[in-house]
Amino acid sequence: MKVLKYLGIGLLAVIFSLVVALLVVQRVSDGPIEPLQGGPFTTGEVIEEPVTDWSFGELADAQFELVGYGTTRRAGYIILDGEAYMTCDLGFIWNRLEGMPKLVLNVIYVFKTWHLDAAEDGRARIRMGGKIYNTHFTRVEDAELQKRLENRIEELASEMFGDLGPAPVEGPKDIWFFKMG
Repeated sequence: MKVLKYLGIGLLAVIFSLVVALLVVQRVSDGPIEPLQGGPFTTGEVIEEPVTDWSFGELADAQFELVGYGTTRRAGYIILDGEAYMTCDLGFIWNRLEGMPKLVLNVIYVFKTWHLDAAEDGRARIRMGGKIYNTHFTRVEDAELQKRLENRIEELASEMFGDLGPAPVEGPKDIWFFKMG
């Protein structure tokens, strides 16, 4: 019995140590560590000129950092009518994907809060192709524009994943969009 007790304690100590090590590496990394958030950008050429045409990176592997929070993430943005919109899927798309582990996605949903920070203070930096672009996120509040953006993201997701079916009626089922500019 004592052996099992010590093995259990040892296993818990190893798991705890691995979690702490992951959190430390995550905070000091240069950008996100897929699929986790990472530390602030420390490399990349900063482009000072404002970006007026974001079409060069639509659906690309974009990393972004909310200024002042010290963490980075991966996300995609879409273009509609020549304007760029950062997406924050809170179940609108991923809740409809077959084969996705719903428990894991629901846990991610609970801890996903960057959209709240962006709505409060939208200063952001986006890194693509080794270049860092300054921008600002402004949450889309217009219902008509929100619906048009939802239709666009569904169209793009259907091209990537196939038929998604109807929008979810049970949560999580939201999606937020932030105009970049």
